[in-house]
Amino acid sequence: TINCGRGLLFLNTARSANGCYVFDLTEDPWNPKYMFNTGGEGDCHDSSVRTGVDVNGEIKDLWITSDGSARRDRIRDITNVDAQTTSSPPVISQTQDLPGSYVHSSDLSPDNHFLFQCDEFNAHDIAVFDVRDMTAPVLISQFQYSGSATEGNAIVHNGFVKGNYYFVAYYQAGLRVYDVSNPWYAHEVGKVESWRDPDGTGSFSKSIGSGYDGAWNVYVGLPSGVVLFNDMYEGTYTVRANAPYDPPEAPSVLVLRNVADDATVTWDAVDNARGYHVERSFDNVQWT
Repeated sequence: TINCGRGLLFLNTARSANGCYVFDLTEDPWNPKYMFNTGGEGDCHDSSVRTGVDVNGEIKDLWITSDGSARRDRIRDITNVDAQTTSSPPVISQTQDLPGSYVHSSDLSPDNHFLFQCDEFNAHDIAVFDVRDMTAPVLISQFQYSGSATEGNAIVHNGFVKGNYYFVAYYQAGLRVYDVSNPWYAHEVGKVESWRDPDGTGSFSKSIGSGYDGAWNVYVGLPSGVVLFNDMYEGTYTVRANAPYDPPEAPSVLVLRNVADDATVTWDAVDNARGYHVERSFDNVQWT
């Protein structure tokens, strides 16, 4: 695959000997100039660029490589990379090594706070990392498609975040959509089963299994809100996502302390909430 950002072209080779090849497009886009590669540091199956990210108070441009059999995403600082750069920029952090996985691709949430990682080896399927501190990613949740006893376990491929939703091309499970407004508790809210019900008739012609067939990729960047995804056998689908429920309101929270100065936190349940997450701080700046 290839992707572009900051006047650079990234050729993701998915080969550990080559990693990702990086070319400059600013001097002569018709003849991109080779700059450097990340060979030996991981497969670099896919990569992405996010500019203007706050990293501990400094605004930086970041390049995130999904390094396949290295079982990690690596975050690099490319703020100062230009046409004259000849060596791979430094890795400022990397995600946790999750045994058995193949880190196929990843995507950041729009606020740059959470990284969603797809594992194509079906060990855990989707992992979510808290990257509010980009120098220290923290694994906060893992989830996967799992059908009924008769449906089998599908393999995940590519996923992208749009707003509070995560759209995933999930091979034989088709397009799966998750509410990730609370990334600690992702919840599946929609699907298009392009593999076993390609015509949308409700008459399943195939079963879901762990084969590398079906939904391959998804695109969520159209200003119309329309989502595109392609199935390896059935072609391109054009769909429009409509939220199936209203967003939850903020719960009323009560914090009390006992004579030992221990804190007790309680809150009321609210409609449509998929989970609750509690953080604490000793200085009102750093939260855990």
